[in-house]
Amino acid sequence: MLVDGQGHGFPAKMLSLQLTSKAVALIKEGVRDGAVARAVHNYLHAYRGGRVSATLDLLTLDLGTNSVLVARNADVPGAVRRDGDGAWELLPTVSGPIGIRRHARPAIDHFDLALGLHVVLFTDGIAHAGERYGAPLDVLSALSAHATEAATAQAVADSLLGAAVAADRGLPNDDMTVIALTITAREERAMTRHLTANVPLVQRRRDG
Repeated sequence: MLVDGQGHGFPAKMLSLQLTSKAVALIKEGVRDGAVARAVHNYLHAYRGGRVSATLDLLTLDLGTNSVLVARNADVPGAVRRDGDGAWELLPTVSGPIGIRRHARPAIDHFDLALGLHVVLFTDGIAHAGERYGAPLDVLSALSAHATEAATAQAVADSLLGAAVAADRGLPNDDMTVIALTITAREERAMTRHLTANVPLVQRRRDG
């Protein structure tokens, strides 16, 4: 799940956390992705009176149908590579963000759960990187240059994030977040799940 609230800084982060919590609660209750997106939209529209927007991307592995489902209310594209050595393609922006219009329906894409599938979703900080310097980031070129067939999801996300930060000359103009999914063959026999988080902390000075 990827939520990006309108604006910058602390208010935008709090809005994103609030909408994420709402979506997670619905998913835990068994609500399907498309219905989750519409419900979160209705919540935001009612809560902020149609004056605040957010983007919402849901990425789901459906083992019942052996497919990958992408439900997006976004204002920037995503990217997909259906074959490990194939070309990257953009997922078009056709849905728009949630919260503003009275009705908002997510764009839905289905992909076969097959080896070599790569799906990458990102916020507008990535999509618009480099624009203020007259050299906007080419997302597909950045992915093609670094995201090889054997690349892990972490490597794919890091490569795109690094290219975006470089396009903004080391000083991102907006929050940047990347979600990457890769389907690869499992070499280890043990069915072990790994979850790693790296959260940098910035200590604020208290004067006086």
